[in-house]
Amino acid sequence: MKMIFSAHRYHYMALCLLLISNLLHSQMIDYQHLSLQQAVEIGLKNNKKIQISHLKNEMSETKEKDLKMEKLPDIEFHTSYNQVSNLFQHENGVFGKATKYDIINGMYDFTLSASIPVYMGGKIKNTEKKAAIDTEISSLKTHLDKRQLTMEIITAFLQIHHLKEQQGLINDKMHEDSVNIKQVKALKANGVVTVNEVLRTSLQLSNHKMSWTELDNDVQIAEHKLKTILSLPENQEMHVDTEDLISENAEIPYVDELTETALHKNESVEMANKNLSLKEIDQKITKANYLPKITAGGEYFMKYPNMMFFPPEPYAYRLGMIGVNLTYPIESLYKNKYKMQEAKENITLAKLQIEENEENIRHNVYETYKKFEETDQKVKIAEEAINQAKENYRIVRTKYTNKLSLITELIDADNAYLEAQSNLISVKINRQLKYYQLQYAIGNL
Repeated sequence: MKMIFSAHRYHYMALCLLLISNLLHSQMIDYQHLSLQQAVEIGLKNNKKIQISHLKNEMSETKEKDLKMEKLPDIEFHTSYNQVSNLFQHENGVFGKATKYDIINGMYDFTLSASIPVYMGGKIKNTEKKAAIDTEISSLKTHLDKRQLTMEIITAFLQIHHLKEQQGLINDKMHEDSVNIKQVKALKANGVVTVNEVLRTSLQLSNHKMSWTELDNDVQIAEHKLKTILSLPENQEMHVDTEDLISENAEIPYVDELTETALHKNESVEMANKNLSLKEIDQKITKANYLPKITAGGEYFMKYPNMMFFPPEPYAYRLGMIGVNLTYPIESLYKNKYKMQEAKENITLAKLQIEENEENIRHNVYETYKKFEETDQKVKIAEEAINQAKENYRIVRTKYTNKLSLITELIDADNAYLEAQSNLISVKINRQLKYYQLQYAIGNL
């Protein structure tokens, strides 16, 4: 009794610790500064597509277990009771007077029978193998769905980061515009510039305010989309933390190494190979139609009356029998011809699909790799452009201060500098996105 109480106590303590752990984990998530890692964890737990994928995988495992039960014997119990009329025999034709014979009117039986497949041409064994491969394919699909979701979350984070960076850039420009307006108004008060220049600088601020508002709405929309991906409640307020999201030193090996990694790690390669195995098993199952089927079985019954003698005797009797049955489907010699041809064609198709899939993977890795290389070049070009735009803005601003250029030239130079800064932000974030896309393509993400 003491040992039972102790076991219950430890079980209760373990349950409490588990509940406390889950509570602390939920409290540790700061939805106001949600990190990428936390978002991925939440998505893999909550996302409906992942839940469906897990359920399909469980269904495949259940089907595999169900097919294994086919090897077990079939057992059946049967009983019946019948009330039988007397026998009338027409000795002088149907319309003549019949002779009546009294017979035993009550009939019943209790029968227990069993049968087990001994040899089915390999159908049961190959069907089990096919179910096991289907389960493996389902697991691969689940893994692929998880990778796709992770890539979707990363893309959403990078999009939000891009919008916030652009918003911060516009915010700095709005502050700069306010300073410029004060300076131009001071010059206007001294009669140095016209009202038109004051209006142009004010218009520049208004345009930047409009851009900031659009970006703010886009951030809210992007975060709401991410919340939908994570299957969070509608009333759950959420903002992401995109600090340290961009890596400046992402090194990538040679494209040949990436291709080899992709061919070994990408789920589509393994799924294509397993699909070929399925088609080969289908061929074996179809071929089994040419082979005989052997089953072993028996039955044991008790019946009343005893119909084994004539005339029947009003006694119950018991009898058992056991034996082997062999059947051969002769029609398969002509009906199975085109099924075998179809099975061979499916194998050929599966082999071609493997080759096509590998070609697509090679091209996809090559294309993604070249796009990543392209972003490297674009970052360098954007950095050069920003230096040029910055210097141009400085020169034009100096000229404007000395009244050697117009306000329109200053605004154009300012816009060019803003565009260069915005472009640098875009290409850096795009470079990070291409890096993740390349990792996804080779199966590392």
